[in-house]
Parts: sequence; C-alpha cells; structure tokens
Amino acid sequence: MDKSIEQRQCETCGEKVAYFNTIYISSTNKLTCSCLRCYNERIAKECDSNFEHVEFEPVILEDISRVNHEFYFTVRNLGDRVVIESFEIKDGNREGYEFSIIGDIDNDIIIIFGKLIERMRRALNRKHIEWCKSTNRFQIAVDDIVRARIDCDLESDEYNGRHLPLIVIDGKEIKWNDFGHMLMTYEGFNFKLNIFDKSDEIP
Repeated sequence: MDKSIEQRQCETCGEKVAYFNTIYISSTNKLTCSCLRCYNERIAKECDSNFEHVEFEPVILEDISRVNHEFYFTVRNLGDRVVIESFEIKDGNREGYEFSIIGDIDNDIIIIFGKLIERMRRALNRKHIEWCKSTNRFQIAVDDIVRARIDCDLESDEYNGRHLPLIVIDGKEIKWNDFGHMLMTYEGFNFKLNIFDKSDEIP
C-alpha cells in the first residue's frame, strides 16, 4: 500500500487500516472509529444476514490515452444493500476517478464487483476534454458531451459560507472558472444538464 496513505486504528479490533477503510460511529455522545470489516460484521449481525466482508486488492486499469490508473476499493454493508466504491489515491488523498455501485445484499458480491469493473472500463474508454496548445487550456472534446463529478474546491474563496464547485472530468480536477472558459467556446448555444446519483452510470 502507498506509504503516504494515512492509517487509523479501529477501536473495535485494534487493527490499523487505511483511513478510507474506516467509518465513524456515533454512540454515547462520542464518535468511535471502526474499520469497515468490524462495521460490516456489526450491521450483518443486527440485520441477521449472512453477509461476509470482502476486501478487494487495488486494480490498475488503462484509460483511452494509455495512462494507467490504480484504483482502491471499499465495501460497505447498508443492511439490505451493499455498496462498493472505487477511487484513485494521489499524495495520500482521494483524487481523480471515482466510481460506485449498489447491489442487493443477497447478490453475489463478486458479480457486483465485476459489474463495477465493467463500468469503470467503459468510463476510462471515453474522452471528454483535450488539451488545446493554442489556448493553453483544456477544451471540450469533439463529441460535445461532458460527463463529470461535482466536487468541492476547498482552495476557492467562500461565498455565503460555500466554496465553488470543482469539476472532475476524465479524472482531472477542473476549476469552476476554467470550466466556464470551456463553455464560452459554445457561446450562443443551448445545453442540458442532467444530475445523477454517484452510484448511477451516466449514459
């Protein structure tokens, strides 16, 4: 595992795990740090299910530009459903591509995982922005379609207590103003904005 990834200690089993494999549980007026294995086992016991925790090793996938991306995974028991998330780690933090899928708790988790990998491959095989040498900026690619994730730009100034959005396109963080410059290429055109849950695949 990347040595830059912060480790936290589970207050249930005492094991040290990557920070993204922990969850904080509120109990008796305090927050308790639990690893996802202990948390998932607890939820399975409370829901009287046969769910068994699974940990997936990191996977390296290649994008359309033949750039490799290493993805880490988390598995979380939601009671009647299970969610698997995949994400990149850069300098110890979650950055770049992120994916999520939700399945029924009784479904084979390996099949759910396989569907997530297929979704990731499809996304990595798309290109929405490209670098323009003449303007020294990213621009929207030839299909005139942008699929992206909305994040928060913590480095931006706050307006009425809120930061500006940060748009993650093709795994790249695009500042809100820079995204606006991309749109100005289409001045006078119309566009449609659809917003999807993070577990939905964007068509």
